[in-house]
Amino acid sequence: MVLRGNLKRNRQAPLLAVACALATLLAACGGSSAGASFDGNVTVVLNQPTSKLPWLAKFAQQGARLAVDQINAAGGVKVNGKAYKLNLEELDNQLSPSVSLDNVKKAAAEKAVAIIDEGYTVDATYQAAATAGIPILVDFDGTTSLVDTARRPNVFRIAPASDAVATRLLAYVGTRNLKLAVVHDDSGYGKDGDAQLQAVLGKTALKPIDLELPSSATDYSTQALQVKQGGAEAVIVWARSPVLAAFVKALRQGGSTAAVFAGPTAEDPIVRTQLADHPEWVDGLTYASFRITTEGGPDAWDKFRKAYEDAKLNGGETDFHVGVKAKDGKEVVQPPDWQVFTYDMVQLVKAALEKAGTVDPSGNKIIDALNTVQVKSGNGDNRGWTKDSHEGVVDDDIIFNTFNDMVFKPAQDDPLSKSLIPIDQK
Repeated sequence: MVLRGNLKRNRQAPLLAVACALATLLAACGGSSAGASFDGNVTVVLNQPTSKLPWLAKFAQQGARLAVDQINAAGGVKVNGKAYKLNLEELDNQLSPSVSLDNVKKAAAEKAVAIIDEGYTVDATYQAAATAGIPILVDFDGTTSLVDTARRPNVFRIAPASDAVATRLLAYVGTRNLKLAVVHDDSGYGKDGDAQLQAVLGKTALKPIDLELPSSATDYSTQALQVKQGGAEAVIVWARSPVLAAFVKALRQGGSTAAVFAGPTAEDPIVRTQLADHPEWVDGLTYASFRITTEGGPDAWDKFRKAYEDAKLNGGETDFHVGVKAKDGKEVVQPPDWQVFTYDMVQLVKAALEKAGTVDPSGNKIIDALNTVQVKSGNGDNRGWTKDSHEGVVDDDIIFNTFNDMVFKPAQDDPLSKSLIPIDQK
């Protein structure tokens, strides 16, 4: 284990035994469990905003499905001499805390062994899940307070955390000596992002414009005008993807040429599809996110991507077309980067069940086991949590991507980002 400093989380050290080594990806990928003999079933629930934020739900489903299919093709989850088939149940939480809570209660009644959740409604559901002994695995929302090993021992995350993103983003933007504006939406995610940005800004002499965008609004021309009249040369937008896209549109329609920076939500294809009539408005948009590949190079990622593409998920279509074309007329494709997270989560659940020696979530044995197991990630990293750290993405793995011609590439003015190889998106 390597300690990374006050704001650094732990990178897990490799173990000799890892679940589902990448060498077996192609052999297991797309395999059928029809000929396998199982002694029972266990269920992982996807509690995702399918109808509200389809990209989030899609990548969660695709990554988890790939892992489930591989595990079942390899004989399932082995617990106390028995083989269990892993099932994936998909529920739409509609971004509604009450609907999400109903979904979690359903998962508890069915004795699901884990819930994979984008995170936006976890405040309303983690207690019900904890009562049933079910871990909630957050695959997107970086809100800082979601993960707290003392108050929420059943909540784990594999996604960039907002405090780390805010620190890196302001350090990156700050080198430009531009007059800054900070804009966030009124969701819990937006407010937390703003709070993290303000905490970092409080240690500097910078006093940027700070505006809140109502998520229910259909027009942000007033706020865009405030940014322009305030003389902002750079804008950090921390918001869910539909609001981010709408604000960029208002900003450019209002004549502002300020550089735009954002958090991970900028990668959502909805940002590009909403701005497709003016692709030049997307050019230059730079966002902070996680490294797709690792220090070891792109080989592991390439194997994962091939396995993913060969799997022919979702009725024969695995890749996810963004819905826009580049200048050369080619369709832009969303690479399966976030899918790695849910893939890893399912592999970690399998390892935890086998370590706990039970498929019954009551008694917290599965949660306890998640604090100790580790797997090889789809991108080649070592992935896992400890009792003291439920974060699966370390702070210094955060990099910057910049859009040009509707595809993103690592920013060339940041050393870590520049060291990475661009990912094919056509």
